[in-house]
Parts: sequence; C-alpha cells; structure tokens
Amino acid sequence: MTGDRCDHGLDSGAYVLGALEADERETFERHLLTCEACREEVRELRVAADALPLAPPRIAPPPELKDRIMAVVCEEAELLAAAGPQADRPEREAPAPRDPWWRRRLSLRPAVAAGLAAAGLVVGVLAGVLAGGGDGGTGAREVVAQVRPAGAAARVVLRDDRATLVVRGMPAPPANKVYEVWVQRGNAQPAPTDALFRTTRDGHASVAVPGTTKGVARIMVTAEPDGGSRTPTSQPVVIASLA
Repeated sequence: MTGDRCDHGLDSGAYVLGALEADERETFERHLLTCEACREEVRELRVAADALPLAPPRIAPPPELKDRIMAVVCEEAELLAAAGPQADRPEREAPAPRDPWWRRRLSLRPAVAAGLAAAGLVVGVLAGVLAGGGDGGTGAREVVAQVRPAGAAARVVLRDDRATLVVRGMPAPPANKVYEVWVQRGNAQPAPTDALFRTTRDGHASVAVPGTTKGVARIMVTAEPDGGSRTPTSQPVVIASLA
C-alpha cells in the first residue's frame, strides 16, 4: 500500500480476524466502501489470515483470549508511548536497499507500529490455539459452494452462527465492479450485505459475511457496480447452500 495511512487502518487486523464488536464491525465495513487504503490493508492482511482455517483441528479460542491479548497490546503501546518516538529505531542505521512494504510500515509512528504488531500477535496466538486445541471450543464446518468460473473454488466456513467466505482462483470482477455478498433466507429475495471485495492477483479472497447465519439458506456472490447494489444486477458467480 502506498500513500498516507488511514487512521481507521488500525482496525484492519481485528476486522480480518473477526475480533471487532458488532457495532465496530458495521462501522468499519461502511468505512471500507469509501476507503481504498483500508480495503488494500484488509486484502494484504488476509494473505496471512487465510492460512488459519487450514490448520487442523479448528477450535474456537476461549472467550478470555481477546482480553489477554488486548492487555498485552495495551501494555506494549504504553511502553512505546513513554519511551518516545525514537524508541523503536536503531541508534545508527546502515545504508540498505529499499525496505519491503512490511518493514516500511513498522517504521511509522509508534502508535501505527503497535497496531500492526497487535495484528501480528493476534494471528500468532490464534494460530497456536487453532493448531494446539483448547478446552471449551466449538467446532466448525465447511460448505463447498458452486462456482461459475471454470477452475475457481469457494467454500463457506461456519462457526458459532458466523460465516466466512473463502474463494480461490476467482478472476477479478469486471472493470468498475466489485464482488458483493448476498444472503437468502428461505425463498425470500436475496438481501444485500456490506461485504464487498476484490480478489488478489492469484484470485484469492476471504471475507466475513455480516450478521448471523440463523435462517440463512444460501450465501451468494454477484459482480456489482463499485459501492454495491441493493438488488442483484447480474447472475450469481458463487452459490453456497447452507440448509
């Protein structure tokens, strides 16, 4: 990502990992509709987060995990703030080639560096919990979706009445369009969501489906004009039947 970082970007890591509260998530998803910087941030963070569902067995983390993580994050942020803006910089910097994007971000102001470190900490801790198991967790199930583009694949990961759509090998949406997620309850008309996304260069994407899956019969994806639509303007390219 290039250019100035949006102040909302510190929510990107928590959003990708589903750690935002419902009202925070809705606010951030509305912000994504108008902020290309945050959309790019979410796309980049999902590259790491997408690997988490692949780590067997998938077990939900204990409820107190978020409190423990945030306590560590807040403590680290306070230490950085108290030490001053030079705390995370070496005394002398030797000449070096242009840093990769992830290192340039860590050289930003301490608050931004702390936020990105927090996202990395969440990924690491959750990966350990998912890989090593835990007490009191609930399982997850996956639904393989029908995908219209040849060679593409999609699945819906369901856990605790929440859903995450994961696509692989999906071509980019047409020019000036974006993929929009829809939910259909029973035989009712598909209802729009705020989940708008584009795929990475290799056709990958992972997006949280807003709201609960209770009563949802199908999750669908269509290509819509930038900003989304209130009614579908094209045929679904992804259909996942949950019933």
